[in-house]
Amino acid sequence: MKAIEQMERLQRMNELIKAECTGTPEEFADKLGISRRQLYAEIEYFKDLGVAIGYSRSRRTFSFCNGHEIEIAYRVKVMPKEITKKINGGFSENIFPCFFYARNEPNLALGLTQLTHK
Repeated sequence: MKAIEQMERLQRMNELIKAECTGTPEEFADKLGISRRQLYAEIEYFKDLGVAIGYSRSRRTFSFCNGHEIEIAYRVKVMPKEITKKINGGFSENIFPCFFYARNEPNLALGLTQLTHK
C-alpha cells in the first residue's frame, strides 16, 4: 500500500503546484504530511522527469515552469497466478518494466503507475 500512498501524495503535490497554492516549503511539506527534506526529494524526482518546478518568494508558492505539467495516473490490476509466478526481481515477461528502471524514461509504464509530462 505504500506505493499507492506515494502516488496519492504525488497527485496531491501535482494539484497544489498546478493551482499555485503550495505556500512556503514548510507549509507545503505540512500539507503533504512529509518533511521539508522529503519534499525537496519529491521535487527533484519531478525534475528528473524533465519538468521544471520553481519557487516564487513573492507569491509564496511553487509552480511549473516553461508551460510543463505532470499527469499522474495509476491502476491496480488483479493478475492471474501464472503471470505472478513469472515476476522475478522487478521484471516480468508479460508486464511493463519495474518502477526503478523507468525513472529516467518518463514514457514507460511504471508497474502500478504511469507518470507523463505535457
